[in-house]
Amino acid sequence: MLSQNHNSPVIRSVGDIYELQKIILLAKKGDVKAFEEVYAKLYTPLYRYTFSRCHNVETTNDICQQTFLNFYKALPSYEPNTSPLAYLFTIAKRLLINQYDKDKRVSFDETLLDNKEDISQDTLEVADIKLLAEKINEYLPSLTTDEQDVIRLYFYSEFSYKEISDIIQKEEVYIRKIKERALKKLRILTSHLHA
Repeated sequence: MLSQNHNSPVIRSVGDIYELQKIILLAKKGDVKAFEEVYAKLYTPLYRYTFSRCHNVETTNDICQQTFLNFYKALPSYEPNTSPLAYLFTIAKRLLINQYDKDKRVSFDETLLDNKEDISQDTLEVADIKLLAEKINEYLPSLTTDEQDVIRLYFYSEFSYKEISDIIQKEEVYIRKIKERALKKLRILTSHLHA
């Protein structure tokens, strides 16, 4: 999670954008296997982004599933010139806003750490990731909305600048500047942690 591994972005070239749009158009025509392929290509980055926003595995799974369901239902109105990433992530952002309105954040259950012998390794890894995400997310509200989205999409979803540009619908150069500005702010905000 939080790595800078951009060796395998969802979209590596302009051809990949066209390929993804082509698959979506097949799904729009009712090709179930094409939609399964879209799901397989986009689920992991969507999951990472969603988890970085809500910090809850169950909620993340629910939102991701609902996002793809809404995406599938909206396929008849999908326009081929629309960025598939922007389209999908806009649905997810709306669902996250609705979820946030429904319930306020549930804090991390510290009792998980007291009973380490009774907990599987997977549960501990999820707990560690959750604590790390909470620490980082303590400082994200100090950033602008664009800065928060760029940080989440770049570090959590591991999207390339081009992919983030498609999602946020701003120039790639601007995305790089947003990331640099956000990291500079985060360094200042967390400088007391390194002292």
